[in-house]
Amino acid sequence: MAQDQVNWDERYQTKNTPWDSGEVSVELRRVVGEGWFKPSRMLEIGCGTGTNAVWLAQQGFTVTAFDLSPLAIEQARARADKARVDVRFFVGNALELPDLGEPFPFVFDRGVYHHLRSVDLAGFRKTLERMTTPGSYYLTLAGNGNEQGPPENGPPTVLAHEIVAELGPIFHLVQLREFRFDGVVIQERPVRPLGWSILSRRK
Repeated sequence: MAQDQVNWDERYQTKNTPWDSGEVSVELRRVVGEGWFKPSRMLEIGCGTGTNAVWLAQQGFTVTAFDLSPLAIEQARARADKARVDVRFFVGNALELPDLGEPFPFVFDRGVYHHLRSVDLAGFRKTLERMTTPGSYYLTLAGNGNEQGPPENGPPTVLAHEIVAELGPIFHLVQLREFRFDGVVIQERPVRPLGWSILSRRK
């Protein structure tokens, strides 16, 4: 199994976290609002400081969420306490997850798939298989390779045919939509990288 070489805790300590906007993802709001699934048990992979996890709990989901960074999880727990919602947060590695009980009807990540696909795609797919069951929904937000730009100005990118090839073995593609990431600030400048909103359903 390949190892992720990024020091995520250091990124949070230095606030070098352009993805962690403190704003609930507009795409997550849209997909939940469209009613593809009802509030249920759900897992957020790479939850950062908990903005989306807390919002999901407020919508009635029973949320389990984790991140590699202990500092991010500490801040996420404080955010949940302030919002007076119950979220099961823990420090964890998406490639080496413990037993979390029954598979989840809904799994979400904002920017984990597009990173781990170049670290250990097979390992990440195994995690998705373990965490879902036939009929489960998986929503991932990823950088969109249709827009080329300097790598320091946006997230890792993936092309549509790569998404189909990489997620297709275990998921049916339900919806593939282009959007602009919201709330991203790089070098004190707001940017809106092109993204993919990828909603899939487990085969």
